[in-house]
Amino acid sequence: MSGSRETRILFLGQLPPPVHGVTMMNDYLVNSKILQANFHFDIVSLRFITSINEISKYSIRKVIKAIRYGCEVTKKLLRNKPDLVYFTISPKGYAFFRDSLYVLILKVSRKKVVFHLHGQGIRESSRSNFIIKALIAWIFRNSYVICLSERLIPDIEGVYRSTPYVVQNGIKVQSNSYERKSRDKTSVPNILYLSNYARDKGVLILIDALKILKDRGVPFHARLVGAPANLTVEFLMEVIRKQHLEEFVEITGPLYDEAKGAEFSKADLFVFPSLNDAFPLAILEAMQYSLPVVASFEGGIPDMVVDKETGFLIKDIDANKLSDKLYVLLKNEDLRLEMGRKGHNRFMGNFTIDHFEKNMLTTFQDILRQL
Repeated sequence: MSGSRETRILFLGQLPPPVHGVTMMNDYLVNSKILQANFHFDIVSLRFITSINEISKYSIRKVIKAIRYGCEVTKKLLRNKPDLVYFTISPKGYAFFRDSLYVLILKVSRKKVVFHLHGQGIRESSRSNFIIKALIAWIFRNSYVICLSERLIPDIEGVYRSTPYVVQNGIKVQSNSYERKSRDKTSVPNILYLSNYARDKGVLILIDALKILKDRGVPFHARLVGAPANLTVEFLMEVIRKQHLEEFVEITGPLYDEAKGAEFSKADLFVFPSLNDAFPLAILEAMQYSLPVVASFEGGIPDMVVDKETGFLIKDIDANKLSDKLYVLLKNEDLRLEMGRKGHNRFMGNFTIDHFEKNMLTTFQDILRQL
């Protein structure tokens, strides 16, 4: 079967709100004109939360929603008879076991499923005990899988026997992204962090690194943009106060759309010290705005950032290593501009929304030909 306007795909996944990487990519997919011209999407939006800080929190309300969505999935399977089911299954935690309920419904209906993995955690979960490993293998059996990077394929080795597809994320090109020019020599360089306020995003490591830079007498101004996850704004402000960084670091909370774009425009370099990530969109946004990127060597990030060319990648990241790389860029504007320019070119050549949509179209068409 090949893709046509009559080909029906049942979409199961999260859509905004809240706004984060997975919901943004899902929104791009279901609203893609290229994909809509070839397929009809029946959508079940699995919206269990409305804010980032609700992630990983159990509630009765979520259980009731899970049952309701299960009924909705069953109804669409019976009524619309989709040719394929597209499911952005959660790779770990309570959400993974919740999503296994929908997998059971899909397997009973004998529908072919393509799982799009937007995170890591399958390997860690499968190693916890043999029962969970057997469950995961059952979920992936006789299905198709899309990974965000070849570097993430090892996360499903041992539980998925076929060769997964690889489709890298892409984002919309903003009209106000631009080629950077030299700043006034008297201006202080601006460091931008944009991600959730969470321990595994490395924000506390960053604050420690900024303290080291301050003690070394390096001039800078840092803005930490994000939504509270397992760290509150009040907690971070107290950490900054104890480190005597009040004059150097600002906590803004979440910013979106034009306000977020303004942050990228004002920044001189972007830092992303995450300890657990797959293919973070914030790095693509920074590259689009011609910013050099300092990030952890994690997940698919090395596909995005070329070490020593478009920024710096750090293995086994800590505050000292991070401060050293930031120091190099803070002291060398020419290097910042050169790396940022190369990063922008790399973004335009590989990671725009057009690249993502065309790769998803090819992937869907290849899967449908096999049915």
